[in-house]
Amino acid sequence: MIRRLCLFALLLLMGCIDPINFKLQEQKEHLVVEGSFTNEPELNYVRLTYSQPYANPYNKFVLSAEVFVTSSEGEYYRFVNDGVTGTYFPETPMEAYGKVGHTYTLHINADGRTYASRPITLQEPVPANAVHFEVDRQVFSFEGSSLGARKIYPGYRVLIDYKDPAGEKNFFRWTFASKYQVQTQPEDFIDSNGRPAPKGCCARCFLKERLNRFKVTDDRLTDGQMVMNQEVLFLPFERYLGEKHKLKIYQHSLTEEAYDFFRIMEQQKETTGTVFDPPPAEIHGNIFNEKEDDDQVIGFFDASTVSVKEVTILGKDIDYPDIYFRFPDDCRELPGATTEEPAGWDE
Repeated sequence: MIRRLCLFALLLLMGCIDPINFKLQEQKEHLVVEGSFTNEPELNYVRLTYSQPYANPYNKFVLSAEVFVTSSEGEYYRFVNDGVTGTYFPETPMEAYGKVGHTYTLHINADGRTYASRPITLQEPVPANAVHFEVDRQVFSFEGSSLGARKIYPGYRVLIDYKDPAGEKNFFRWTFASKYQVQTQPEDFIDSNGRPAPKGCCARCFLKERLNRFKVTDDRLTDGQMVMNQEVLFLPFERYLGEKHKLKIYQHSLTEEAYDFFRIMEQQKETTGTVFDPPPAEIHGNIFNEKEDDDQVIGFFDASTVSVKEVTILGKDIDYPDIYFRFPDDCRELPGATTEEPAGWDE
């Protein structure tokens, strides 16, 4: 009897809770800009989308905008859409790159509205002197994984040495281009009914990834010093370092405004989603509507100089147990995988 009364009381309480109405239809679209313009032509692009209501699972790409970069020194570089994802690349890729001391502005004409970035002057790049690797175990989540897929993996901490210029404020960010080979086990494939169904192909594949981390630092405590073993990346042995890995490291010399933007992005990404996390900080970009002050634009145009360092890591040189990559399927089922060997792979 007591149990029935408790259940009845619980139902009454539940009936008193008002449902939350998010009014998703009232959420406005905002232009989202992701742009990069550097002294390295391969890094230069602009990606345009519109922010979508919470319940909408699809991106809305901007495919017909007019996009160009100008400089105070008279340069003009037009960007054209790839026709699929809202990503715009320079019309003349090998001619569109930044020069030290020149001041660049991004311009966008989209859906009858005109946008621009604040002008950015490119600084001298600071070269990365050396790259080191150190075995470690860290929490990691592979691209496309959910928060629940985060777990501890053994791998390499990627460490950089560089000489900080004296007597000036310097701000740094690191991005990465990754090419690697994997070996999978298609002969161990199991079908949807749980029965062995070996596949005849393929076990050896190659993948490319652009690892756009938000790792940043400043020289508040290292002005004019030789910076040693600055950690910039963690690479799990699993998958990334099973056979061979070619890693290209870009060391960006940022403005202070760009540093503040990417520092907040780094903090937001590293939070674990618990009640003990600090509240999200407001992120201010550097793009604005030239005619409508109340039109909020999300994102950032990063004009910076980079220095490049390339390294090759061979799985046979890694003295660590249990780095075997387990994927019992055709390796082409991995996103972006191909059996075609990249140009210069054996160099």
